Amino acid sequence: MRKLIFSVALLALPAWASAAPADATLAGPVIYEVRSWGRLLVRWQVNPDGTGEIWRQGQGQDTGVWKYRLRMEDSAFRTFATNVEDARRATQDGIACKKEIFDLPYGSITWDYPAGRQVYSFDAGCRSEVGDKVQDILTAANSNVETLARIDPKPYMTEPITKR
Repeated sequence: MRKLIFSVALLALPAWASAAPADATLAGPVIYEVRSWGRLLVRWQVNPDGTGEIWRQGQGQDTGVWKYRLRMEDSAFRTFATNVEDARRATQDGIACKKEIFDLPYGSITWDYPAGRQVYSFDAGCRSEVGDKVQDILTAANSNVETLARIDPKPYMTEPITKR
């Protein structure tokens, strides 16, 4: 199912890129993290200048977390900024949902802006019409990072696995 969602998101990326406002920016860093059963699946941070990093679970069961530097430029950055701003606005008052599936990934996105920090915690098994729309926006933002950012080919650091 995730591969299907990811494939659909990739097909739509050119439309998102052309729809991004020329002045889309970030007021501060945006941090996104997804876990499953306590294990980190992905974490990224994108700064207002388009630099950042992405952390991924290494290849294999106990290889740790691999950390890479990234850079988003021009239309890729504007598309990303538009998506995360849409998600920020949609979640600023919280989202009610009904827990329907109990073992799906969960995580959060944090906007660490000078005007204040906003955190939206999500659970892929918690469903509602509004929540599903926000999850689609977050999937698009994550796809922006994973496919449009220039990510260094080698990690700058590997850390042992930790659980929260």
